[in-house]
Amino acid sequence: MDYSLEQWINGPAGSHPIWDTFMIGVAGGAEPAFIALVAVWFFIGWRRRLPMDRQGAIAALLASGGALLVNVTLASIWYRPRPYMVHPDQVHHLLSHSSDSSFPSDHAAAAFAIATILFAYRRFPGIVALVVAALVAYSRVYVGDHYPTDVLAGAVIGTGIGYTLVRRLSVIPKVIAWFVDGLMVRLHLLRDGSRA
Repeated sequence: MDYSLEQWINGPAGSHPIWDTFMIGVAGGAEPAFIALVAVWFFIGWRRRLPMDRQGAIAALLASGGALLVNVTLASIWYRPRPYMVHPDQVHHLLSHSSDSSFPSDHAAAAFAIATILFAYRRFPGIVALVVAALVAYSRVYVGDHYPTDVLAGAVIGTGIGYTLVRRLSVIPKVIAWFVDGLMVRLHLLRDGSRA
């Protein structure tokens, strides 16, 4: 079932140059794009003196790091070869080769973790980020790097970590934001009245 769905998504790859280029861009550029999103979010919070936005950006960074930590742990327990390795003649692989575990998807986990946090702090940008995260997950299957269950697991992990951080462990980003704000005050990058 997983391989059949992977074939349905990956099957057209390599025969539609414009769509292939777009999917390669999404699959390969997602990581730096989401890192840039967090950095810009923090910068806006700093420039506009919005403590909640600085805290949200820090929470997004923590959530993505936590999701990747869970992924590394799961991948060390169970190694799953990537689709293009198991089915080299059937899977169209459009990106450079990576031999680490296919399960779970790091890109999907980090993208959904950041998008979930953004959604908790800023609804509309969060909805956009969740749509982009879903597109990232789809693109990772399209380019032949993952099976659908790999990106689904990554999405569940990222969303779960993000939700837990916002709803159950919200004190952690608050404390870290407080320390970061204190450091910024000492470096004269932030006025004391603008702290969280």
